[in-house]
Amino acid sequence: MRPIESDKYPEKFSRSLRTAKSELGELDPAALFEKTKSKKINYYANSKSSCLVEKDEEPPHDLDHNAKKISLLISSMLESKIFSEIHVMRKTVIDGSNTTGFQRTMLISQGGNLKVKEKKIGVQAVCLEEDAAKLLKDEQNERDYSLDRLGVPLVEIALEPVSTKPSEVKEIALTLGRNLRVTGNMKRGIGSIRQDVNISVMNSGVVEVKGVQQLDQLEEIIDYEAKRQHGLILIAEKLKKLSITITKEDIFDITESFKVCDSKIIQNALKSNAKIKAIRIRNFSGMFGFEPYPRIRLGKEIGQQVRFFGIGGVFHSDELPNYGITDSDVDKVRKHLELVDKDGFLIIAGEDPKLDYTINSIIKRIQDAEMEFQLKLELLHKMVKLFFLDHVLVHQECILKPTSLLLVLHLKK
Repeated sequence: MRPIESDKYPEKFSRSLRTAKSELGELDPAALFEKTKSKKINYYANSKSSCLVEKDEEPPHDLDHNAKKISLLISSMLESKIFSEIHVMRKTVIDGSNTTGFQRTMLISQGGNLKVKEKKIGVQAVCLEEDAAKLLKDEQNERDYSLDRLGVPLVEIALEPVSTKPSEVKEIALTLGRNLRVTGNMKRGIGSIRQDVNISVMNSGVVEVKGVQQLDQLEEIIDYEAKRQHGLILIAEKLKKLSITITKEDIFDITESFKVCDSKIIQNALKSNAKIKAIRIRNFSGMFGFEPYPRIRLGKEIGQQVRFFGIGGVFHSDELPNYGITDSDVDKVRKHLELVDKDGFLIIAGEDPKLDYTINSIIKRIQDAEMEFQLKLELLHKMVKLFFLDHVLVHQECILKPTSLLLVLHLKK
């Protein structure tokens, strides 16, 4: 029976993330980070598209051999060297999109190339793996998934890093997608082929942009990420001149001062017994709002970082008064923190111990900025074009047609 995607889910169950040591006796840092969010994961299921395997209450069934044949065909098309033996492996999944906490994956082949006009783009690997559950809702303390897609086979193709421009990356992805369509075994429609793009500018850290579904968006996304990384380098250059030091004495509990604040965000936080804390940063006025490119600001970066911890309430001195926080509230904070005109501050609302963990992360992020980009700054003025990337790594996933699904989805409960 073909699996279906439905908005009717007769069954619901919940799980919480637990960290466990690997075969090497180590704890995954990413899993530890995700655990700090303390999120409850809710799963919704329909017996027409999932069974006890997806619920992780029954051992996995056999692989659909048609799915394996398709992955071998794609490997041959890319002149990739196929392994004599294929084994099922596990990749850790920490966001709750798989009930088991890992994704089943098989390494089919390595090497090969993709011909794009006059160039040959190297292929790192071709894998056959299972798709993740579909995200329905993501809130501060809960995340909801449906099991419609969990276990559906997909082929992942990882290309080697290339030094190129965003427009050429789009052409690479388009060529790869066309070649996959030729097999006649790919699902059609938005989301059936997804791009994971890893971007690095001026030898900086690699940032992965996951799940780009429309090629028209690919060039714009890479443009923005290139600007963002370059903008952070410019921000780091300014931070380097400030010699920032933040100690425990620069963290203040200002909950009492904000009990009469009109901000809805603050009031909602207080109703949930959250605390309001402030971080004092000397000589930091104007740095949170400094904008080397449109929409690229340190304050925005910190706000996004805070959301990773499941905390939504964060404000900085360069954007206040705003969001219901008045001039009077700002004056109270400045007086409480004993600030002078050139000083800046951050206000964060959240629950302990999540709040303290988040504050420590923010302080480390600000203080490490100078060290993190020190070597890249030497290259700053040698840059010829902003959008000439150090490298872009494209991963393409394609979902196979329902006729080639894993056997676990052919069975009713």
